[in-house]
Amino acid sequence: MKAAIRSSALARIFLVAGFCVALSAMPASAQKAGGSIAVGLEIDIPGFDPLKVGVYDAAVLTASSAIFDTLTTLDANGKPQPKLALSWEPSEDFKMWTFKLRPGVKFHDGTPFNAEAFKANFDRQKDPANKCRCAFYISNVNNVQAPDELTLVYNLNDPSVNFPALQISYANQNGAIHSPTGWKTKGDDYNRNPVGTGPYILKSWTAGDRMILEKNPNYWDKDKVYFDRITLKPLPDAQSRFASLQSGEVDLIWDDEFSADNIQKAQKDPKLTVHTYAGSGAAVYAMNTKTPPFDDVRVRQALVMALDRKKMSQAITNGLSRPASNPYGDGSWVKCKDDGALPEDLEKAKALIKDYGKPVDFKMLVTATPRGRTVGQVLQQLWKRAGANMEIEQVDQATIPPRAFMRQFQLTPWRIVDSADPDIQMYANFHTGSPVALANYSNPELDKLLKQARVIADQNKRVDLYCEISRLINKEAIWFWTFQNTYYAISSAKVKGLPKMYSGVIDVSRAWKE
Repeated sequence: MKAAIRSSALARIFLVAGFCVALSAMPASAQKAGGSIAVGLEIDIPGFDPLKVGVYDAAVLTASSAIFDTLTTLDANGKPQPKLALSWEPSEDFKMWTFKLRPGVKFHDGTPFNAEAFKANFDRQKDPANKCRCAFYISNVNNVQAPDELTLVYNLNDPSVNFPALQISYANQNGAIHSPTGWKTKGDDYNRNPVGTGPYILKSWTAGDRMILEKNPNYWDKDKVYFDRITLKPLPDAQSRFASLQSGEVDLIWDDEFSADNIQKAQKDPKLTVHTYAGSGAAVYAMNTKTPPFDDVRVRQALVMALDRKKMSQAITNGLSRPASNPYGDGSWVKCKDDGALPEDLEKAKALIKDYGKPVDFKMLVTATPRGRTVGQVLQQLWKRAGANMEIEQVDQATIPPRAFMRQFQLTPWRIVDSADPDIQMYANFHTGSPVALANYSNPELDKLLKQARVIADQNKRVDLYCEISRLINKEAIWFWTFQNTYYAISSAKVKGLPKMYSGVIDVSRAWKE
């Protein structure tokens, strides 16, 4: 394979990407074919058409990892490896990447996967007329060309030394490859009738109840696919989800630190296995800087300085959550000696609010779940000490993304998922004009730093730029970070072969049971 490591700069980038994750290696003798697995998800899946759902959440990603393939995948060291692309090569300036595709692959509907099919996926998402929220995540790509059936050429607006490890290495809204025939023939119904090239095919789907996927008998890598069937069940209540695992109704569940009691119980149960991955990124909150009182930097800074993350962690997650002071986290190769974090200083917070001179009253969106209410109540009490009055607005979890994108909030929770490179998310979240720059904040200096960070190949210089970006964001307090990303899943001890949860994805497409 032509490895995309033709320069020392590129090799260094790929090596540090190892903080992210990929498939875990298991002895071949341990793998057992046949049987099925049932997975309990946090929420119901809204669909698969990027034009409809915009950005895939964790529940969608569990299913999309089985239904769709991507061009590359990441190995245990975070380096890109072949999947639908067999090899890749950058131009000297890293603004063009040429991929050679795997021959003979077909979509579930029998139509061929080739360069034209991939280009159709990209063009559909990129087309401004389609108004896809997914488009901003590929804004760094000028166009994709298909010079022949098995050659794909990415033409980028700016150099990207780590491109094969980014958008195309897991089945997110931009990386999952759909059948053009599928979306053209099914129209609006395609959202619930996805067609990929992946190891599993959608057999049935009852909204709010279950989705059943069956093994693709014609999969190009079928010898490494073991389960005959995957059943995905939405189980929004954490306690019910854990009880379903204990009873054997499901074999594996999504979980997080907010279910600390369940995680700690599972760690002591020999019949269960806790899977965990400390990634990059963080749980965050965005303040709408175009609405009072968050149009005043003093209020924003006061709320951040009134936080006590250690007390929050203890109150919410029994101390499991790791406090965050920047958007990169321990799993990232961006390490800042000085990230500009505002100090915890209740007296200073009180003084800033007093200087503001007006009542600080606002609403915060929280999910209408025990977890959401608990987080809201803890923050409410912390801010009350400083003289700020926060009203909790409980909404369905599925309501938060559209409310956030339409800027119908004063303060909203969000998350920066872990990634092999911070560029895409940082640029999308903070550059002027981005549909996901939720804070409604515009700063030419921040825009300049974000652009510089994505075009420089030297990793040390990129680290310096991202740390400078962090210092500016922290100073302006347009977003704030609470806890670093740590991902969890709990399974029966019989479930084997589950890879690390890169970006929080629970991928069971190559797992098996003892």
